[in-house]
Amino acid sequence: MLTLHFKGPFRLDGPGAPKTLSRRGQAMLAFLVRQPGFRAERSRLADLLWSDRSLEQARASLRQELSVMRRDLPGGALLADRQYVWLQAGEFASDLEGNGVFLDGFDLASEGFEDWLRTMRAGADTSPELGAPPPHFKRNRPRLAVLAFDELGATDADMFADGVVSEITGALSRVHDFHVIARQSAFALRDQPLDIQTIAERLGADYLVEGTVRRSGDRIRISVELVSASDGRTLWAERFDDRIDDLFELQDRIAAQVAGQIAPNLRAAEIARASLRPTADRTAYELVLTALPHFWAHRREDNLKAIALLAKALDHAPDHVPALAYKAWCHAHQCSYLWGKDAVTDRRTALDLVALAAPLAGDDPASLVALSAASALAGDDFIQADQFADRALRLDPNNAWGWLRKGWNANYQGLPHEALVYFDRAEALSPLDPFHFNVLFGRAATFRSLKRYDEAVELIQQGMRAGPGVVWAYRMLFSALWMAGRKQEALEAGRKWRESNPDLTPELMQALLPKWIHETELVELMMTMFEMPDP
Repeated sequence: MLTLHFKGPFRLDGPGAPKTLSRRGQAMLAFLVRQPGFRAERSRLADLLWSDRSLEQARASLRQELSVMRRDLPGGALLADRQYVWLQAGEFASDLEGNGVFLDGFDLASEGFEDWLRTMRAGADTSPELGAPPPHFKRNRPRLAVLAFDELGATDADMFADGVVSEITGALSRVHDFHVIARQSAFALRDQPLDIQTIAERLGADYLVEGTVRRSGDRIRISVELVSASDGRTLWAERFDDRIDDLFELQDRIAAQVAGQIAPNLRAAEIARASLRPTADRTAYELVLTALPHFWAHRREDNLKAIALLAKALDHAPDHVPALAYKAWCHAHQCSYLWGKDAVTDRRTALDLVALAAPLAGDDPASLVALSAASALAGDDFIQADQFADRALRLDPNNAWGWLRKGWNANYQGLPHEALVYFDRAEALSPLDPFHFNVLFGRAATFRSLKRYDEAVELIQQGMRAGPGVVWAYRMLFSALWMAGRKQEALEAGRKWRESNPDLTPELMQALLPKWIHETELVELMMTMFEMPDP
């Protein structure tokens, strides 16, 4: 029997023990030996050992590592199928005797494993049930389960509600910001008299989605709730009324709406949770989360705070793709909103970060959307921006920010009618999104190019009310008012914009602005603001 000794440095001995194992191979054995039945899901192992890589890359790395380990370990000691990896019963034992530190001196460049290791060293080895996640999931991507919906007003043989749940589970699984527990696992608890917290513990879930389906004739009402597993608190609830026509189309429609709204609400809950932890104790994942509200505030001082938090995340994990991608987007903000101090530094930094993150982005839609934005705003590369956004939307068609960026990119390329379709899609998917004001600004830019100036003015004003402190939008307001013939109001907007940018020069503005290839006259108009008397 092979024995893994936990107290002190990693040590594996016994008949056939390999002389060398990779660091991740050692970590895999240590984790498996501490699991019930010596078994874990492949997806859990991939996230545990390669938590800062894309899911696709992590799974590929796991396949390669398993191949090497099966070669080096005694025959039949390590087994795997498409869902699980496990150690053969009777082949391994663990030794926790002694007074040393748990795996003393062991470390791994993976936030997931480091969190698990810290928990084990703190003596919190609770040997959770098979299927429940180790504690590190609380500090990395959360786990979400969609429970079977109750169906009222239908026969027992009716499977419509199950179809809706299946589609919602599938739609949410594409988001990548959280783990979605398999539908079969969630349905296994159907009709059991369990409270929310017990269900969550059984499934290893941080959040649960539950709902009801009511039918009356050809009308249908679906009520959905997102619930926090820790305290049973409802984080979001919505009701969807529709008419039954094509059942499959209806299921797709409902799934898209639910997925589009659950994702930002779950993200808000995770941001609130991460914000409670001291900055010094946050993982790379948590630092990115707490940077997001500063990022989407669209204010100069907040953007710098976001950059600082993302830099801390990269100190923890230099190849953490979301941190690289969002930092690129933040530096692109420095250019496009004219917050930069020179015409080179932020643009160059943004593009360098895009080059670093692009090969690693894999199947992470949020990171691909961020790279799309940075490519357009800092690089004026609208073709690459579309390629990133299209790839993100193929992976997650319900990503509201992906459609938002498609809309802006269509504006940059002089395609206003396409832009309106994209903005409408973004708003339908996430009507209460913190980025909603940017949808309003996007539509305003579209209407301005269509010469619907008064409508553009109204939308800009709505956006500025929805995004307090977004003073860069005065430049949009100036141009729309001027084109509408409302010169006195335009001059006032221009003065307010100049007040918020006292150090800006015409040369720096010309260098920093994205190059709207179809609206050169717009840039020329904005340059006239420098001809106004100083505020």
